[in-house]
Amino acid sequence: MSIGFQMLTIACLTLHHYSYDMTDIPTLMLCSGTYVGYVVVLSGEIVGEMIFAPLDLVQDMYFGMLGVGLFSVSGGLVLSSRTRTVTHPKTGDPTAAMLMGAISVLNAFVLLFDLSLAYLDSEQFDDEASV
Repeated sequence: MSIGFQMLTIACLTLHHYSYDMTDIPTLMLCSGTYVGYVVVLSGEIVGEMIFAPLDLVQDMYFGMLGVGLFSVSGGLVLSSRTRTVTHPKTGDPTAAMLMGAISVLNAFVLLFDLSLAYLDSEQFDDEASV
C-alpha cells in the first residue's frame, strides 16, 4: 500500500510544481512541506519494508493520522482557494491546482483506509497471541 500512496504523493508534488499560487503563501508552504515530507517518510518506510524492518504499529498510526490531517487540509485549502472569487489574479495553472487538491483529498482517504486495515490487522494478531 505504501508504494501506491507514494505514487499519489509524487503526483501531488508534481502538480504542485505547476500550479502553485504565489498570492497564497501559507497554503503554498503547507502543501510543499506536506508533499516533500511524505515523499521522504514513505521512502523510508518502503526501504524499511525491503530490509525487513517495518515500522511498528504506533509509528505507523502516528504518521498515518498526521498524513490524513495534512493531506486533507492541504487539499481542502487548495480547492477552496481556487473556487473562491478574488480581486487579484492567481498564478499557476488552475486545472492542475484543482486536480492536485482532489488527489490530495484522495490521498487522505487512501491513508485512512490503510490505517484502518493496519489497526484491524494488529487486533487480529493480539487476539491470536492472547489465546
